[in-house]
Amino acid sequence: MAIKTTTRKIYFDTNVLIYLIENHPVYRNKIVSLIKAMDELDCITVTSELTLAECLVKPFAENDQRSQAIYIDHVKNSDFLQVKPVSQKILIEAARLRSIFKNKLPDSIHLATALASSCDVFVGNDKKIRVADSIQLVTLDDFA
Repeated sequence: MAIKTTTRKIYFDTNVLIYLIENHPVYRNKIVSLIKAMDELDCITVTSELTLAECLVKPFAENDQRSQAIYIDHVKNSDFLQVKPVSQKILIEAARLRSIFKNKLPDSIHLATALASSCDVFVGNDKKIRVADSIQLVTLDDFA
């Protein structure tokens, strides 16, 4: 599956950034190819502040201060990534979306953030997540 040429904003779920930062042997090259395609289309990449919290769980559990610092350094606003806050408005919309799609709360927060940010594509690797018709779901396993 490829992203559409009309795509302008792409949402990265937490697992995409973990795979990229951790140099995942199966997914890293797919993500790098996706980022190159996004760059050619002049796309904007978006994620939620929730991503940082999710990324830090394992480094905190393992008391891995180096990984903590790497994630804190990478999951922030940059030329590559817009990190959106988890506001009350996002949380209310996440609850509404959860009532419709029955996703887990973190997935609903990610989806609410993607929709509020006018993202065209939601990239992740969770095959169970359900999204609104207004956004294209692309899983890394399906990305060509």
